[in-house]
Amino acid sequence: MEIPQGPWQEISIDIIGPLPKSNGMDAIVVIIDQFIKMIHLKATTTNISSEGVAKIYRDDIWKLHGIPRKILSNRGPQFTSKFMEEFTKALGTKRQLSMAYHPQTDGQTERINQEIGTFL
Repeated sequence: MEIPQGPWQEISIDIIGPLPKSNGMDAIVVIIDQFIKMIHLKATTTNISSEGVAKIYRDDIWKLHGIPRKILSNRGPQFTSKFMEEFTKALGTKRQLSMAYHPQTDGQTERINQEIGTFL
């Protein structure tokens, strides 16, 4: 694995549980900065969704550390993809994904990419 270039650019997310219940919670969301090893812990339940984790990140982490460049999770790529989808939604950012090499969806970027290719 590469060494991150600075704090909170690369994070890992995990969920510990089930744990003995306390105030209705039986799990902990663990968010770790891969550069300085700082952690944030948040009590939750074992049935938390990626939407729930995204809301925790928005409410407790993003305001302090911003948006990471990489997310490592042993929950699989589907979890990370859904997390980012829900996180951008929670921030009010509209994601508009396009297919590669389809100028009808993102012609401006494709045209600039051709120019950059010619220049290089």
